[in-house]
Amino acid sequence: MTVTASETNTNRPQSKSHGFLVGLGQRYGLLVILAAVVLFFSTYSKTSEAFPSQANLITLIGNSTVVSVIALAIVVPLTAGVIDLSAAATTGASSIATASVMSRFDGPLWLAVLAGLVIGAAVGATNGLLITRLGLDPIIETLGMSILLGGVAIWYTGGLTITGNISTTLTQFGSLNWWGLPRLLVVLVPVVLATWYLLEHTPYGRQLSAIGSNPKSARLVGIRVERMILSSMTIGGLLAGIAGVLLCARAGSADTNAGPSFLFPALAAVFLGATTIKPGLPNPLGAIVGVFFVAIAVSGLSIAGAAAWAPGVFNGGSLLFAVWMTTTFARRGGRARRGA
Repeated sequence: MTVTASETNTNRPQSKSHGFLVGLGQRYGLLVILAAVVLFFSTYSKTSEAFPSQANLITLIGNSTVVSVIALAIVVPLTAGVIDLSAAATTGASSIATASVMSRFDGPLWLAVLAGLVIGAAVGATNGLLITRLGLDPIIETLGMSILLGGVAIWYTGGLTITGNISTTLTQFGSLNWWGLPRLLVVLVPVVLATWYLLEHTPYGRQLSAIGSNPKSARLVGIRVERMILSSMTIGGLLAGIAGVLLCARAGSADTNAGPSFLFPALAAVFLGATTIKPGLPNPLGAIVGVFFVAIAVSGLSIAGAAAWAPGVFNGGSLLFAVWMTTTFARRGGRARRGA
């Protein structure tokens, strides 16, 4: 059977149209699913009253702020192919440092905030140095750092929550609203936009992406791979420090368990985010979509009266699904580039 030129030309637009629709589904499928989840819980009989309420919206946004910044802290070095499993523990350490300056040393608010940021950046820089100078595996190194920070936190606090003498300016900022929205958005929105701009619209971000795609090729074209990884880990640590300050503001205290508990929701959000907007690649806006997807689903399940184990199962399942989808998209993208 022969295929004529006219038949080939007729099939070509259909193929292009199909490819466009598939690409659109890959880029924005998670947003469609998110909208469907919101619609379901807004109309489901057990959740239709409480889920779409303003009170639940405020709680959702407030609780998602810290996770969002931790997710961004993971995205920055992950763009260069380095995963940071200590980001949540760094957030906890920064929160303890922030609260401790005020509660134990009667320090001013500005010094407490500075301490939290410095601790975060210092941990990130230490991770970067251990990975780039000693050649440690990022997963093992950051996991070890997470365990180390947890142990130091228990030693320093004696396993007790740090409370008392926390600045009311900070706690009010973390708990009150402006125009019906949490004040924490004043920090979250600029941080998201700055991270997005840094990674998507600057030479620095393009160099990180080049390293994440192929570090050997990046080195051959003159990119200083080790220095870039070190800086990305430091920036990630700084973001984790910001999350720690926000955590202290939100809770009005600091304890050893608060920070590390955010790790798996943040990881799930990051890898879910890598299935949308830029499928197969970590990206800041996708990570934020992932954060709110997880938060909204867990909130809906809780309001519906799901068992206590349901959020954990959902977070774990989301993480596994997201890693699988991200890997699939990355492989398809690699084959497409080789075919081109």
